Formats: sequence, C-alpha cells, structure tokens
Amino acid sequence: MNIDGILEFLNSHASVRQYTDQPVSDEQIDRIIDTAQRAPTSSNLQAYSIVVVRDPAKKEQISILSGNQPHVKNCPVLLIFCPDLLRLRKVCIQSGYRFREEYFEYLLLAVVDAALAGQNALLAAEAMGLGGCMIGGIRNRPQEIAELLDLPPRVFALFGLTLGLPAKPARIKLRLPRSVIRHDEWYETDKIEAGLDEYDRAMRETGIYRGRRISLEEIGPNLEEKTTEDDYGWLEHTARRLANPASARPDLRPFLESRKFGFR
Repeated sequence: MNIDGILEFLNSHASVRQYTDQPVSDEQIDRIIDTAQRAPTSSNLQAYSIVVVRDPAKKEQISILSGNQPHVKNCPVLLIFCPDLLRLRKVCIQSGYRFREEYFEYLLLAVVDAALAGQNALLAAEAMGLGGCMIGGIRNRPQEIAELLDLPPRVFALFGLTLGLPAKPARIKLRLPRSVIRHDEWYETDKIEAGLDEYDRAMRETGIYRGRRISLEEIGPNLEEKTTEDDYGWLEHTARRLANPASARPDLRPFLESRKFGFR
C-alpha cells in the first residue's frame, strides 16, 4: 500500500459540476454503493438508504427544487442519501419492542451514518475516474423531494451526489489553515481570528468570488454595501450566507417532525 499515493488521492478532491455524456453503468453504481456500505456506521445499524436517479425528467425536477443547479439536471446519475429509521422501526416491531424514535439521538445517528456513506461513495467514484458534487440544496424543498421520490415516513433526503465523467479538470479549493482546525488538549479560541484573516486573504487572491457576490437584499432591508470586488472574500461571502434566513431552512424541523423524526 502506497501511503503517499493514497494521501495524494484524498487531497486531490474537487467538486465536479460539468460532465460528459458518457453514462455511468449499473456495475459502477453497484461498486460505488458497495463501497459506501463499508463506511463506519453506529452500532452496525446502517441507518440510511440510497436512491439512484437516472430519469432526465426527475433529475430536472430535483434540480429546480434544489436551487436550479444545472449539474443536477445534467449529470448522468444522481445518488440521494437518506437517513432511514423505517427499517430500524421494522426491526423493533418484528422483535416485539417499541422503537424509541422520539429521541433526537436516532435522527443524529442516521444523519451521521448517511454522511459517512456519502463520503465513501464519492471517494469510490473518484477512484474509478468519475467526478461528483454533493448537493445540500436537496433540503431546500424537502416535502416536494419526498413526494417525488415516494419516501415513506421516517426517511428523508439529506443530500444528493451528482456523478459522471468530468468534462474538464475541476478546481481544488483552498481549505482553512490547520491552525484553526487543530486544537491540542483544549479548544484554543485565541488563534481563530488570525487564521480566518489568513484564509480570507488567500481565497481572495484566487479570484473565486469575482462575480459571485451575495446580494444584501437577500439578507434584509436597509443594509449598505461596504465591500468592493477586491475585498469581498471568504469572510464576507460566508457571513452573508449565514445571515440569509433562507440558508437556515426554517421549514426543515417541522418537515422532519411530520416525517416522524423525534427531537426529544
């Protein structure tokens, strides 16, 4: 096993949003899902399901519901990762017990299981020469997505994964400096600000945010624009995303409660 080669592969990830017309075969999808299933899972509960979507009309509908992302419509195949407590409830009923689904822990457990499976799936796809992009916008309109995919109660779409052969090389984004991620023995708050400023400068230098400024109108009224194209970077972009009420998906909890997920 070549450790350096494996680490280089893991560090080469970049989200791919443009694909060729070459299809992804059933054999490839099965291998991707098999690898997804080898991800860590809490107590071997495997609390997730994966919906494979190829139908062009359905992908187009999902694209619209996910924020009009064209790569959702144009990808050869879309995998949708769903936290799934339905199967575990059936296990309890079959054995004569009541599933304590009212507790938030089980929702959290299923979300983590699905996320880990999704990461494994993406790595498997990339190892096969494919590219992909995680789609969190799948949670923008959760009820419509659930109806479109005929998801039963206790199952919901957490994120999508577009897959296909990359049409061109993808751009690898910089990540936060290790200094703000790593904490030895205790959480060190005094190094956050310097690390964020360093990252902001580096991201601005890449030019990644040119033409991508989030409008202040999305955040609230009477806000004055104080940034220029040159000083609009990761800090401002991220702050505007987090200040936008729509980004918080306020309808998500009521939807999950209606799907029998507990928050106790």
